[in-house]
Amino acid sequence: MTTALYRKSSLEVVKISLVNQLWADRNTLYWGVLTTAAYPDGTQVRPIDGDLRVLGYSKYADVGGNTVRNSIQGEIDTYEGYQLEDERQQDADGAEIIFLVNPRFRKLMTAYSDILKDEFNHVRGWITDFKVEVAAAANLGDLKTRIAAMPDLPDRTLAQLKTAVQNRISKDD
Repeated sequence: MTTALYRKSSLEVVKISLVNQLWADRNTLYWGVLTTAAYPDGTQVRPIDGDLRVLGYSKYADVGGNTVRNSIQGEIDTYEGYQLEDERQQDADGAEIIFLVNPRFRKLMTAYSDILKDEFNHVRGWITDFKVEVAAAANLGDLKTRIAAMPDLPDRTLAQLKTAVQNRISKDD
C-alpha cells in the first residue's frame, strides 16, 4: 500500500511511501496521511537530488477525493508561506508547552519577568512624578528646579540583571 504525508494547511504532499509508512510520530495538528490514494501523475515528489517544489514533481493532496496529483504553479507558490506559518505556530506551541510543563524554565521566566515588571513600574512611577512636577511648576525656572530635584534613574548592567534574576528565583513559583 502507498501512503502520502501532506501538510494540512496547504495540502502539499511532502513524502510518498511505497512501503506503507504511516508516520505515526507526526504532529497530527499539522500533518495528515492519505492511504491507498490514487496517483494519476505518479509517486515521485522530487527530481533526483532536486527541489521538492518543482512543477511536474510537486504534489497536492486532494483529501476528499483520496487522490495525489501534481501541483499547479499557483499552489506551489503558496507552499513556502504555509510552511513558514506552520513552523512558527509549532515553535509557539512548543514554547508554551515548555513554559507550562518545565518547572525550571517557568521559574526562570517568572523571575526574569518579575524583574522587568519591577523596572517598568519604577520608570512608570518616575514618569508619573515628572508629570506632577510639570503640572505644579509656576514657571520655567520653577520647572527646572523641580525636575532637577527628582531622583535619577540609574543604569542597569547585565551583571545586575543576572544577580537580580538569581536572587528572585523561588521554589514557590
